[in-house]
Amino acid sequence: MVTIGALVFLGSCKKDDNGGTIEVRDPVEVAAENDADIREYLSTHFYNYEEFEAAAGADNTDFDFRIVIDTIAGENSNKTSLMEQVEVKTVAVEISTDETLDHNLYYLVARQGDASIAPKTTDSTLVRYKGFLLTDYVFDNSNTPVWFNLSNNIRGFSEFMPALKYGGEININEDTGLYEVSGDYGIGMVFMPAALGYYSGSGSIPAYTPIAFTVDLLRVKVIKEEEED
Repeated sequence: MVTIGALVFLGSCKKDDNGGTIEVRDPVEVAAENDADIREYLSTHFYNYEEFEAAAGADNTDFDFRIVIDTIAGENSNKTSLMEQVEVKTVAVEISTDETLDHNLYYLVARQGDASIAPKTTDSTLVRYKGFLLTDYVFDNSNTPVWFNLSNNIRGFSEFMPALKYGGEININEDTGLYEVSGDYGIGMVFMPAALGYYSGSGSIPAYTPIAFTVDLLRVKVIKEEEED
C-alpha cells in the first residue's frame, strides 16, 4: 500500500524497514544517480500507445486500457520511447533545515478522464494502481479500486495525481461482488526518484531506489481543510 515515505539524510547509518542497517548517502549523489537511471529506463522502453490511440478513435473496442511497458528492441526497435512522451515536473525536497534539492518527476497521461475535476494534493482519490521498480519487479498492486488520501501518500504519487482527471462508470457485479469499471477514466504513469518515494526503502523496495506507478483514476473526493485536521 502507498504510504508516506520519510527522508532521513543525517548520520552515518540508519535502520531499514527490515531491521538492518544501511549507509546514509549524499542526497545530491542519490538524486543524480536516480535521475540517470530513470532517464535510461524511459529512453529504452515504450508503452502500448498505439493501442490507446486506436481505441480512442473506435466506437467499440476490446482493448482493456491497461498500460503495458516493453523494451525498445527487435521488432519494437522503431517504437517511440517513453522519454519522448513524458512530462517533467520539478519538485523541491528539503534535505536540511535550510536547504532544498530539486528532483525530477516524470509522468505521462495515457488517457484523460472525462470529468472536469482533477484532484488536489489534499484530496482523496479512488484508484487502481501498480507499483514497480525499474527492473519491472512489481512490489504492490490493486486491481480493486481503493481510496487514497493524497496528503498521506508518498510525495511523488501525490505530486503526480493532479495531472489526471477522473471519469468513467463504476458498477458492482451482483453475482461476483466485484467492481466493473468502464468509460473514460484517467489513466497514467509516474516515475519518481527515491526522495519522492521510499528513500530509506520499504519492504521489497531497497533504499535509494527509484520507483514507478501506473494509475487509473476513477473518482475524486474533495477534502476540505477542516476535514484534514
